[in-house]
Amino acid sequence: MFDFHVHTGHFKDGLYFSPEEVAQGMKALNVERYYFSSTSTGSVPFVEVRREIEELFSLSEGRAIPFLWVSPEMLKHSPDLSAYFFREFAGIKIHGYHQDWNPAGKELRRVFEIARDKNVPVMFHTGGREASNAGAYMNICREFHDVRIILAHGRPVDECVAVMKECPNVWADTAFMSVKSILRLKEEGLISRVLWGSDFPVMRYFYDIPAEQYYRQNIEEVREAIGNEDFRRITQENFDSIMKLA
Repeated sequence: MFDFHVHTGHFKDGLYFSPEEVAQGMKALNVERYYFSSTSTGSVPFVEVRREIEELFSLSEGRAIPFLWVSPEMLKHSPDLSAYFFREFAGIKIHGYHQDWNPAGKELRRVFEIARDKNVPVMFHTGGREASNAGAYMNICREFHDVRIILAHGRPVDECVAVMKECPNVWADTAFMSVKSILRLKEEGLISRVLWGSDFPVMRYFYDIPAEQYYRQNIEEVREAIGNEDFRRITQENFDSIMKLA
């Protein structure tokens, strides 16, 4: 089983997801491979972000595969982001809700040019405000049709469906996605571009149950709703499809 959306780092209200917590949790949940980024980005010096990434990669024995979370300030400091690519990253993460990214701005286009040059996908947080909703990224998804794009959370689902149908280079992950929305993607014939994502262990901030318990319950709910075959697709086969293009 694979997970496309995991985090380590500092979060809201002083909450901290340590590399040790994440590595131990993913191992206990039998997640074979997971893609992660640091929620510390932009709130602490990058040397701390680097430490978290390197520590989680080491503790996970290679199961944890990092995405580089990029902020507008990082791009200003290093226009080609070379100052931050201290290792090979599997992709780039953009969070347009917490950070001020213009979906039609030259800064975001520059990130896409870098992603294209490096042949890595771009993951967008979607939802929370109009400028970070899935539909806000329609134009850039069309323009950079040769870049793989993941609409994390797929919010709102109507806009996510519209972008995915228009742009075959666009995928969605299921982090904090309702079962109803996952079923909608299946009904629209898009299940082959859906990736299991959990946001682990961010659910600790929102729910008064252990993160691992929430994770296991979510697995069973989704598996029951979409069936074993499609559950296998979104938790393994689709990962091979998107990453083998690298």
